[in-house]
Amino acid sequence: MSFQKKIYWFFLPVFLNPLFPVTICAQTNLLLNGGFEDINTCTEYNAECGVEAWFYLRDVKAEMLANENNLPVLGSNSLAIFFNWSGYTGFSPVIGTILPCRLKNNTRYTFKGMLMAKLSGRLILKPGIAIGEKFFVPKKSFSANMQPDTILQVIPVSKTNFYQFEFSFLASGTEKYLTFGTFIKEDTLSGKKNPIGSRTISLTLDNFELLSADNNEIVCGDFIKNKEKIYNYNFRHKEMDYSLFGKGEIAIHFDETDSNYLTRHEIPKDTVRQPAKADTLKLGDVFFDFNKARLKPEAFIMLEKFFRPDRQNQTIDSIYIEGHTDSIGSDARNLQLSLQRCESVQQWLRQKNIISAGGIQIHPFGKTKPIATNSTSRGRAMNRRVELIIFREKK
Repeated sequence: MSFQKKIYWFFLPVFLNPLFPVTICAQTNLLLNGGFEDINTCTEYNAECGVEAWFYLRDVKAEMLANENNLPVLGSNSLAIFFNWSGYTGFSPVIGTILPCRLKNNTRYTFKGMLMAKLSGRLILKPGIAIGEKFFVPKKSFSANMQPDTILQVIPVSKTNFYQFEFSFLASGTEKYLTFGTFIKEDTLSGKKNPIGSRTISLTLDNFELLSADNNEIVCGDFIKNKEKIYNYNFRHKEMDYSLFGKGEIAIHFDETDSNYLTRHEIPKDTVRQPAKADTLKLGDVFFDFNKARLKPEAFIMLEKFFRPDRQNQTIDSIYIEGHTDSIGSDARNLQLSLQRCESVQQWLRQKNIISAGGIQIHPFGKTKPIATNSTSRGRAMNRRVELIIFREKK
C-alpha cells in the first residue's frame, strides 16, 4: 500500500475537519529557507551538497528535486530525503534548522509544510516535530528534556501527491532548534509477517513555515546578520554529523543577550503617536539594482533633494521605513530583500546625520502588502517599493 493511501486512512478524521482548510498565509515566516530554494556549497567537496540552513545526521541522505510538475506551490526546488528504517518506532530526526530569532514566551506558533512519502505498504508513517535548545537526537542526554510531538493535522493537497501538515505549540522563549522527523511502525492489522531487514524511506519536503498567532510579529533586528552566520556554515558530512550527534548543535553563535535577537512586534500605524505632520517618500524599484538592495545614484539624488537643509523647517521626530516586494519568488527571499532595502536607506540616513538610529523603525513586509495587482508587470513594479514615512514636529 502506498504512503498516500495509508496516511489518508490514518488521518481521515482530520481530513473531514472543516476547521483545518488549506490556505495560503501572508504572515511572516520565521524559518530560513523554508522553500529549500537556497542551495549550500559544502567545504569538503566545493560542490552543492545540501540546502542552506537545514542540517541532518549522516544516516540521512538529502538531494534537491526540481519542480518537474511545475506546481506553483512548490517553487523551483523540493528537498528529497532518504533513510533506512530498521524497526525503531520512536521519533527519528530527519532534518533540523536553527531559528534565526528567539521566539516570544507564551506565544502560540504554527509549524506547517508539505510532505510526500514512499515506503513499504506494511509501514505506517506519521510526521513529528521536536522544538528546543538542541537538535533532537534519540537516546542522547541533551535530548532528555525534549518531548517530540506527533503531527496529527495532515490533509491531502488537491491534484498533487503531497500532504499538508500543521502543528501548533506554545513557545517558552528558549527554543533554538526545530527538528522535523518521523514516527514509523509496522501495520500489525495487515496479518502479514514482519519484513526482515531495513526498509528505505523516501520523503519529499517543501514549503516549511513557522508562523506566529500574532499577525503583527515580524523577524528580529538581527535576522539578516544571523542568517548570514547560518548560511556561512558550509561544513557537511562528517563534521556536521559529529557536531549534531555529539552535542546537538552546530558551531553557530548569536548575540543572545541583545534585544535584536528577539522577534519584534509591528505596531499598527493608527496606534502610534502621530507628530504634527507626516510626509511620505516612495522609492520605487527603479532606484535599486535589479533584485538587490544597493541604492542607485538616482536614489541618492532623490534623497539628497528631499532631505536638503532648506527644507528642514520642521524637526524630524521619527522615520518609519517600510519595505515591499511583488509576489514573485519565495516568502523568505522577498522578506530578505525588503529588509535589506530598508537597511540600505537606514544606512544612508545615518551617514547623513538626518536622524539618530533610535528614531528609525524598519518594517519589512515582503509581498504581504501589495498596492496593485501582481498579475501584470506594471502592477508588480508598483508593489516593489520602499516607503519612508517622515514624522515631523513643529519648531
